[in-house]
Amino acid sequence: MGELDERKLTVLEAVVRGYVRHGEPVGSKRVAEEAALGVSSATVRADMSALEDAGLITQPHTSAGRVPTDAGYRRYVDRMVHLATPTPQQQAAVERHLLGSVDAEQLLRRSSQVLSRLTRFAALVAAPSPAGTRVRHVELVRLGGHQVLAIVIGQTGRVDKRTLELDEHVVDEHTLQRARWAVNEAVAGLSLRAAAEVTAGLAEGCSEDVRPLVEALAAALHPDDGSDRELFLGGTANLATGFEQPGQVRAVYEAVEEQVVALQLLRDALAGGDPAVRIGRELPIGDVAPAAIVAAGYDAGEGATGSLGVLGPTRMDYPRTLAAVQTVASSLEKALAELDADHDPPSSRA
Repeated sequence: MGELDERKLTVLEAVVRGYVRHGEPVGSKRVAEEAALGVSSATVRADMSALEDAGLITQPHTSAGRVPTDAGYRRYVDRMVHLATPTPQQQAAVERHLLGSVDAEQLLRRSSQVLSRLTRFAALVAAPSPAGTRVRHVELVRLGGHQVLAIVIGQTGRVDKRTLELDEHVVDEHTLQRARWAVNEAVAGLSLRAAAEVTAGLAEGCSEDVRPLVEALAAALHPDDGSDRELFLGGTANLATGFEQPGQVRAVYEAVEEQVVALQLLRDALAGGDPAVRIGRELPIGDVAPAAIVAAGYDAGEGATGSLGVLGPTRMDYPRTLAAVQTVASSLEKALAELDADHDPPSSRA
């Protein structure tokens, strides 16, 4: 594979582009015409045979043309990734759609919607890691028995809910109010991680009736590993197109609907670099369906990060899809920064 000359690689690109565009095996005559190589169809057929020997394309039927393999797509993506450049017009259009969101939830939902419209694939947008979330307010609500609901509202409007289990300790409304006041006085404006540490220290100085509640809240405030981040989906109906068999659609749809699995797909995709493209058997669902994921991370400020991407068939326009994913990621970063600034108290602004 490493010894392929420039012409053979151009033939591979023509096969990939032709198959992505038309959805049918690509013959040597079409390649010779569209790639403008200045050689005969016979020469192109010889090059295609070499690419087939290298495992980059395959012939589904004896009399048919060729289609790319997973390895062929990978070689194409690695070679053409430089074309994945967002245009200023596309960037401006996406920013107009995202800027002005009232809170982080609406912004993330809009991001999934615009990404699915840009690519025509299912879009996944994972909420930022909570580690850097700055706390605006903590609300405590009695659920009955020994449970209290902690509602953590971030500066950008993000809301996280945690159920506190207090064993045999029953909390009355007066105790709840005292804990609520003390905690909010101490943690307002802090990151979630810092808030957890401050709350733990606060618990040591609390009276015996308040301490169990504050200790439970301190434990709940600690940022998680990301496994229970909220996931926003857009365009799942797009999964109905692009796959050849109903079983393939079902396998991919189940992966998207299972939030933990979908989040893991994004994490695994970005483990080797950002942005990222994972194709076919590079995905855990590759043996079931010919799927691919294109993903990118985004900076949510204050040390918090998130990720987004699209999931679709391996037969996708990778440079165009990668450009769309990067456009939405950078636009989301800008919109989050604006949202954060809008929620800052006037005294904290420069």
